Amino acid sequence: MNLSPELVKGLTIGLGAIGPAVGLGLIGAAAVNSVGRNPEAQSKIFTMALIMAGLVDAVMVFVLLIVFTTK
Repeated sequence: MNLSPELVKGLTIGLGAIGPAVGLGLIGAAAVNSVGRNPEAQSKIFTMALIMAGLVDAVMVFVLLIVFTTK
């Protein structure tokens, strides 16, 4: 069975985007829940959520890097 490289790259991007999307959703839900329980810590929670979102988005950058540097 011979798959075209475009199909493989498209599937890789699609499947590689699922993890970061779920991760960002969980980070957002946890941040909103935490602020709801402790509104005084909003700035600390927001800062930590942004740092974690950046780390999760790095996974998608690695996926794109691998896809676009391979033939």
